[in-house]
Amino acid sequence: MEIPSDIMTKMERFCAWQERCENDVRRKLTSFSLSDNQQNEIVKRLKENRFLDDERYVESFVRSKVKAAWGKQKIVAALRAKRISSALIEQYCAQIPAEDYQEQLRSAIEKWQRLHPNVEHAREKLIRHLLSKGYGIDEILKNLH
Repeated sequence: MEIPSDIMTKMERFCAWQERCENDVRRKLTSFSLSDNQQNEIVKRLKENRFLDDERYVESFVRSKVKAAWGKQKIVAALRAKRISSALIEQYCAQIPAEDYQEQLRSAIEKWQRLHPNVEHAREKLIRHLLSKGYGIDEILKNLH
């Protein structure tokens, strides 16, 4: 199957610049006028040449989002939106070090409290803030004093 070399080079650069998942690549490929077979061939070649690896993507994504203080629920939702398999999501979310995750949650609580010292209904607003960051209500309540 004939794949335009310039498009293949662009997609290799696209994947080399930053970790990508198959969904990202397929979305990018829609901007080119390629047949479904050509798109599938490009994805296949990118995987064969290790430019594209969903497992590597999920590992990197989870690690970076935990550092950015995202909760597990938000991480899972973002990965599902990218059509990542549930098995990969579960595998890498299970590998999040519990102590790091708890420390991020405690840090997010302390930061919010420091920035909002005299807020009316502070507890409710803090809980809403943490829920929006993807933390579960049980883990939030367990960490609030």
